[in-house]
Amino acid sequence: MKTLKFYFAFKRLKNFACVEIHNKEKTVRVFLKVDPTQIKLETGFTRDVSGVGHFGTGDLEVNLRTPADLEKAKPLLLQSYEAS
Repeated sequence: MKTLKFYFAFKRLKNFACVEIHNKEKTVRVFLKVDPTQIKLETGFTRDVSGVGHFGTGDLEVNLRTPADLEKAKPLLLQSYEAS
């Protein structure tokens, strides 16, 4: 893990996840190196950010608000981890 000014970067050989903490929204936003065209996007949970500027790396944004969201995101986190 590397702490940067606006996010936390998690890396294996390369970054596989960039995490932003949004206290006011009560959300943890994770950017993953997963091709968003290969998964079913869910409104409010996942979003394609390949054409959107953001801090960190990755084309898939995952918003975590509850422990259930984290459980649902685990396969995506693992996919990103194994790809890097």
